[in-house]
Amino acid sequence: MTGVAVRLFGPPRRAGLLTCLAAALFAVLAVPLAAQVPDRAVTSVRFRGQRALDALTLGMSIYTSPSKCFLGVAFLRHLGLCRPRPFDELEFRRDVLRLALLYRQRGYYDARVDTAVRRDARTAAVTFRLAEGLPVRVESVSVRGTAGVLEEVSILKRLSFREGQPFDRLAFEGAADTIALLLRDRGYPFVQVYRNFTVDREARRAQVRFDVVPGPRARVGEIRLVGGRTVSPGTIRGTLAVKEGDWFTDRALLASQRGLYDTELFAFADVGVAPDSVVGGADSLVRLQVQVSEGVRNRLRLGAGYGTIDCFRTQGSWGAAGFLGGSRRLDVVAKVSKLGAGRPTDIGLRNTLCPALAPDPFSDRLNYIASVGFTQPQFLGRSNALTVAGFAERRSEFKAYERQEVGGSVALTFGVERRLPVTVAYRLSYGRTTADPATFCTFFDRCEEGTITLLSERRRQAAVVLSATRSTASPVLEPSSGSTYLLELTHASPLIGSDSLIVFNKALAEASWYRRVPAMRGWVLALRVRAGAIRPGLALVADSAIRFVPPEERFYAGGPSSVRGFDRNTLGPLVYVADSLAVNAATGDTVPYNLRTSPVGSYGILLGNAELRIPSPVFPDRMRVVAFVDVGRLWDVGGQGLVSAGYRVTPGVGVRVITPLGPLRVDVAYNDYPRQRGPLYVAVPATGSGPGRLDLVADDYAGPARRTSFMSRLRFQFSVGEAF
Repeated sequence: MTGVAVRLFGPPRRAGLLTCLAAALFAVLAVPLAAQVPDRAVTSVRFRGQRALDALTLGMSIYTSPSKCFLGVAFLRHLGLCRPRPFDELEFRRDVLRLALLYRQRGYYDARVDTAVRRDARTAAVTFRLAEGLPVRVESVSVRGTAGVLEEVSILKRLSFREGQPFDRLAFEGAADTIALLLRDRGYPFVQVYRNFTVDREARRAQVRFDVVPGPRARVGEIRLVGGRTVSPGTIRGTLAVKEGDWFTDRALLASQRGLYDTELFAFADVGVAPDSVVGGADSLVRLQVQVSEGVRNRLRLGAGYGTIDCFRTQGSWGAAGFLGGSRRLDVVAKVSKLGAGRPTDIGLRNTLCPALAPDPFSDRLNYIASVGFTQPQFLGRSNALTVAGFAERRSEFKAYERQEVGGSVALTFGVERRLPVTVAYRLSYGRTTADPATFCTFFDRCEEGTITLLSERRRQAAVVLSATRSTASPVLEPSSGSTYLLELTHASPLIGSDSLIVFNKALAEASWYRRVPAMRGWVLALRVRAGAIRPGLALVADSAIRFVPPEERFYAGGPSSVRGFDRNTLGPLVYVADSLAVNAATGDTVPYNLRTSPVGSYGILLGNAELRIPSPVFPDRMRVVAFVDVGRLWDVGGQGLVSAGYRVTPGVGVRVITPLGPLRVDVAYNDYPRQRGPLYVAVPATGSGPGRLDLVADDYAGPARRTSFMSRLRFQFSVGEAF
């Protein structure tokens, strides 16, 4: 062929020149031709006929994927906010093979993949039609070689790979890793697991056998430290969950690595078997290697934000790891809220940017908290931690109360690195709670100024709190998997240092679950249940025996993080207070003048929340659409014990915008319930003959008349962060 080319085009040198010119001419002409045929953008990728695998798994295993925006919004593409995905014919054909291979790995050897593509000049819509067929199922699973170490029955119970299931190669490999981990946790670091299987495609069955060679059981013979500079070897060794002479376990290695990170002294930490793992030629001793890289010890964090209830707020924290040597830690935290609305920074924002605070008498001053905490890890045990803290704060609950106090606490946490750490804390404070006088009237037949003043005095309050928490939810700001559990028990009485008026027991439990919806990419179902109860003790006030619980310890509901169909703290007992009563000349009805409402707080609570979080069709990576239902019920103390107005259910929808600080949340809920009923009081000012008081006008006041339009039944909630 080369000789023919030379004879046609002349001498070899001229032929090479002509070839280069022809290639250049083709390149020049090819570029405009290619530009005339723009890449088709993928508008959708659908799967039909799948049962064994969900669409999310199928979509992640192929190259072809839909564009991330509406293709018709041209200006979004110019801003870089829209990412059209071009349709690649070659990769599309490979996707067919990828799906067939995926099904084969999952045990569906007869799976067939067909395709359909709807094309036009600019777009392509792709559909994969799947015929899965019948799977090859596992007929038997056996484990050999573990006699005297771990019984075969015990191993099989811990495997998710079982008889009768499709022969999934991924689950098969995972079962071998699980067997190796079980033996490593029992002191066999050199265990080997050999995988064997036979597949009969005609009979659609597979037989699986794992041959295990445990090797010798070993103890830790030496721990080698690598990388520590300023942190002493004693501190590193004291943090480890294993020491020389212990039986080798993988679990201890993982706990040691987690403990090193928890000290916040290290940017990197790894605990594993050293490359030269055998010590002194004896395979019954294993050498561990601890490799660390030290990080920044002092961390300063500053932040600022805005909330409808907090107005403008700011916070800062400083943490010093390795304080006073070792792994001790010092934390200083300061937070300030209601900036621009509360004294002494009031510049009138209650009437402009923070109008929600205008009717709240407890938002006229700054809220703050300042605390200093010292933590001593490994206190009376490697998995324990002692924390001593001091604090000063002023906080308020919307329309309910204001609490100002100083105090301190001592907390001992057991099982810091375990799945369910338990904390026992003692808290002692001295302060006062300011609330609407009508909230104190619920405990007396008379509402005299002297009695109310007595309840509002500064008091000493002590409490012992037992709490247990466990959280596997991830990611932290927007959980999509895992769960969270909380149990908290509180006791306060004079026996532990409280004032004689403060006697109660309190229990609170909460659980949240997060699950991805099968076959729906990005869909998350979130559930939460919260329940609590307070049992007040008897106290003697003004020659009367009462059951009194401080307002700050009671339960409140309603608002952006509980039952969103109600305004903040308005689900539950309320009292109404008027400055005076007037008579409507037209109707003859008695009308309260300057009426205000005040939440009383409850002695029992039960809340339930369900959310379905769906990626938005516009900017799905940055926005979510949410449908939710909130259920709540509160109990108050009556003459016959606990009483309640019943369950309240409010459905709604919302939008989430993902930001670095967490989701920016806007929710709207529907509430068709009448206003909460409660006692109505009229304030009688003090006179020369007696003190001021509150007179009870009605035991069961229905509140002001409610508007009946559809919009009046909607409640809008704005917040940052998920509701739970």
